[in-house]
Amino acid sequence: MPPLTEDIPPRASVLAESLRAFGYDLGTAIADLVDNSISAGAANVWIDFTWDGPDSCIAITDDGRGMSESRLRDAMRLGSRHPGETRAADDLGRFGLGLKTASFSQCRCVTVRTKEKHQSPVLRRWDLDHLAKADAWQVLLQARQDSAQHFQRLDALPSGTCVLCQQMDRVMRGVVNRDVFIERCEQVEQHLALVFHRLLEQPAHLRLFINEHPVEPFDPFFIGFATRELPPHHLQSAGGTVHVEPFVMPHESKLLDAEEKKLAGDPKDWTARQGFYIYRQDRLLVAGSWLGYRDWRKDERHKLARIRISLPNTSDEDWQIDVTKSKARPPESLREKLRLIGKSTRENALRVMSYRGERLTTPGTRSVRHVWDQIVHHGRTTYLVNREHPAIAVLLEDRQQKPGVEAMLKVIEESIPVALIAYQSQEEPETTPQGSTEQNVQSIKAMLNQAWHGLRSKGLRNEEILTALAHWEPFNLYPALLQELRENPPAQQ
Repeated sequence: MPPLTEDIPPRASVLAESLRAFGYDLGTAIADLVDNSISAGAANVWIDFTWDGPDSCIAITDDGRGMSESRLRDAMRLGSRHPGETRAADDLGRFGLGLKTASFSQCRCVTVRTKEKHQSPVLRRWDLDHLAKADAWQVLLQARQDSAQHFQRLDALPSGTCVLCQQMDRVMRGVVNRDVFIERCEQVEQHLALVFHRLLEQPAHLRLFINEHPVEPFDPFFIGFATRELPPHHLQSAGGTVHVEPFVMPHESKLLDAEEKKLAGDPKDWTARQGFYIYRQDRLLVAGSWLGYRDWRKDERHKLARIRISLPNTSDEDWQIDVTKSKARPPESLREKLRLIGKSTRENALRVMSYRGERLTTPGTRSVRHVWDQIVHHGRTTYLVNREHPAIAVLLEDRQQKPGVEAMLKVIEESIPVALIAYQSQEEPETTPQGSTEQNVQSIKAMLNQAWHGLRSKGLRNEEILTALAHWEPFNLYPALLQELRENPPAQQ
């Protein structure tokens, strides 16, 4: 009988180079290696960037369980685990490719040194230059001669693993000096702070260090004074229960407290941060995406809308999670439900932006009173300054100032560039909002002080003045300043 099968093994020299093109960048590659440390039970992971010109390298060391020689051999094997294999709840792997593909995407030489408790260290090294020469899947049993110093941290631990990336041709592309190299380090730190923020917020669970500096978590769903949490949803899919939590972030004018500003991050980045955030076992996969829903784009009007989706690690196939763990696609069975949740969240966020940060629930029974009145006459819309505003009324009561103030208000009202404002809010959304800068806050303080004395001269008591000011814009957007006024009212003139 003629043979019915024939082995056609892949050429090592060709396939190894192809494995470098999975779509990792430096941040996603290192995050994938950190996943392995977490799955090994590590409480601490140290990422050391060593600058040495073209010989610069990166070492990722953890204090996890470590591996025996047989387990290390299997870990270095390409495709060491089946994607459909049942895994532990805290296992962040899937394809059995991450260690190899993440490393190969950034460097040509990756050495793994590991040890279990009370056992001697074992080592294996993949070297793409050796694979090219041998054209065979030969793993090396010794590290490069210049590697010992990078294993000193591991040698001081009872157990753990060190992944050493050398010959970093991809990382060093465009790196002309140490400053650019350090800038890459900082970008990785920002990426890890976001990807692992839920794990880092539990100090007993995980700590990350970059060149001895602890990575501080960055939560895109900071819960502040004015953060609105919409009703959560629990959706069922083939991969298990999916938890969906919609949020509307506070308008930036609400962030007067220094700690809240730090948690919120730079408002210039808020437009990019809107959208769905997909987590798997508390590890962030997708950060700020509208998941391809038609006509949903990242614009200024919806920048406060953020939705957290939490998946179990049994949902990988259902959500089409890729090797880099940076892409996911909702199953068709959930797309319409998620669209309705997203639509509702975007509408709520738009309302907040439309009212320039007005509180979603205004305290008291009186509605907010605006600076501008909209007047529609014979189909033509005009805008007039509200003369009852306390900061304006106090000026109009001065008989000497009143004619000049009225003339100035008329000039302002007649020259509002309504068409230009409308155009810019659509075409250049990032140019229209104004943040709570220190200069802006000081101006508000001055107006509050002026309005306080104007109302006080009419015989109002302190609490009556505060109640009135709290319902006038823009004072209603500055609760911290109103509280400061309550605690330290201005001296009577």
